[in-house]
Amino acid sequence: MAEDGAGSTVAGRLRTASVSLMNFNPQLGMWAATGAAIAHAPNLTELREPVAGGENIEFDEHGHSARTVTTDENGMPVLSSAMSKTASRILVDETDLKGQPVCVPLVRRQTLLEQSQTEEKHGWGETILHGLNAAWKFVCTPTGFLMTIYGLNIVAWGAMLFFLLLDAAPAMDHPNKNSNDSPRKKWLEIDSQILNALFCVTGFGLAPWRFRDLYWLIQARLRKNRYAMGRLVQQNKSWFRPPAWYEEDEQVEDGFAKRITFTGDVAPPTSLWKLSFVIWMMVANTFLQAVLSAFMWAYNRINRPSWATGTFIALGCGVSMLAGVMMWWEGRKVKKIEGPVIKVVEATDTDKGTDG
Repeated sequence: MAEDGAGSTVAGRLRTASVSLMNFNPQLGMWAATGAAIAHAPNLTELREPVAGGENIEFDEHGHSARTVTTDENGMPVLSSAMSKTASRILVDETDLKGQPVCVPLVRRQTLLEQSQTEEKHGWGETILHGLNAAWKFVCTPTGFLMTIYGLNIVAWGAMLFFLLLDAAPAMDHPNKNSNDSPRKKWLEIDSQILNALFCVTGFGLAPWRFRDLYWLIQARLRKNRYAMGRLVQQNKSWFRPPAWYEEDEQVEDGFAKRITFTGDVAPPTSLWKLSFVIWMMVANTFLQAVLSAFMWAYNRINRPSWATGTFIALGCGVSMLAGVMMWWEGRKVKKIEGPVIKVVEATDTDKGTDG
């Protein structure tokens, strides 16, 4: 009985761990992560902003620029440095007890963008320093660090392969250019295998989440499953906004119609074909990587078809790049309308941290 209990406990923990792992939302490709990061990168105007930019620029775990705000007594987010600023006011006509119209000032809540536009912008020297500081903060995020290491490896080994193909080092053509025993031919194989291994990290390592998203996409498009659409919204929140049928349900906790944004505006729904395009391109990348790996591992450098390596590297990179470009294009439109991501921190939490 004790062994059965221990076995069931281990099985339960494994199930819990697997569910938690599948609920994790990693970036689903190098190009996807790069496209989203570029779309949300701070621009020159933000680097010069003293309140909502400059040294106050932060990044979330996915490497997207964000701003931390606190909540006021009504639970609404407020830039801490703008709390003491006077709110904007508008005048409306009302009728007093005598029936005469009077002008009564009503307080209009400022958006976070309006709260930030209260002080003189930074000079160019400070702006450059803020840009370098922002770049360092990005590298220090989990996604930013992995993107930097992975990207440097791709660039380095890719550049080496490029120069080897161009025969930029004739000294490696011993005994001759076409000899399979030449250092150049051997390093072409080594370089190609390293690049294939790097592509396998994303192509196969992220495959469970890619096929998970494909399943949710089918559920959302064919059955209008709100749970599936909600999960897709959460996974792709950096660039995708859900359709109207999803927002009609007032019980949706993360409905984008109720989102509080930096500018006060909310981006319109994104066409569903764009979401389908990104997900299918990610799945296609995994399939193409499987074909490339089959050629790289089933053949040696002498009998492998000469066209196979270049063709499937190009196709695999191409579909992944198309997904990244789509995410960048839509992400920049979302940021242009909504502004940077905001991270809301309870004022009480800030006070506790200060007191401690």
